[in-house]
Amino acid sequence: MKPVPEYSTFRPGLFHWQGYEPEVKCDCSSSAIVTEAGLIFIDPIPLAEEALKDLVAESFSAPAAVVLTSGNHQRESLALAKCFGIPVFAPKDAGDDIIADQRFPSGDPVAGMESIALPGFGPGETAFLHEGALIFGDALINLEPEGLRLLPEKYREEKKQALRSLKSLAALKHFKPQLLLFAHGNPIVQDASGRLASVLNAQE
Repeated sequence: MKPVPEYSTFRPGLFHWQGYEPEVKCDCSSSAIVTEAGLIFIDPIPLAEEALKDLVAESFSAPAAVVLTSGNHQRESLALAKCFGIPVFAPKDAGDDIIADQRFPSGDPVAGMESIALPGFGPGETAFLHEGALIFGDALINLEPEGLRLLPEKYREEKKQALRSLKSLAALKHFKPQLLLFAHGNPIVQDASGRLASVLNAQE
């Protein structure tokens, strides 16, 4: 896909950019977040060179890693990793087609973030939580005109397991996300906890 010309900043150290991917006929989104490990890129799609330079400068942090949420999101990870000389991290169950320097068990801390395993949606599907920002891969999407919803059934690996994953997510009472970000769709910055709860409760 063509490089996205600009990015958005939702708070200091949290960035987002989005573009249309003709091959999948869908908007694809990416995030970058500053953690104790440095600047972490999550499911990156191409970002224009000048915009990327500006993002790194604005982050006041050195690029440290590229992290993938699933086996479906190789995207621009290898080129970005080569550009900055940083590793690519992928879920252990992301599959053999994914190229990564390190594999992590979903549920273990990754690059300064908490990871949440969401099996049933896609290979190695994992969400990441850091300081109130909850970042999804494919499990939840926020695309118009439907808005916030689960990944459509036809794309899920295993329906019953996916629903069990959502129940496990709903049971995690230790966080109330202030921001929701996705690999497909616009971030949610207003009533993030309430909107997430509504989607999860609808599956019960």
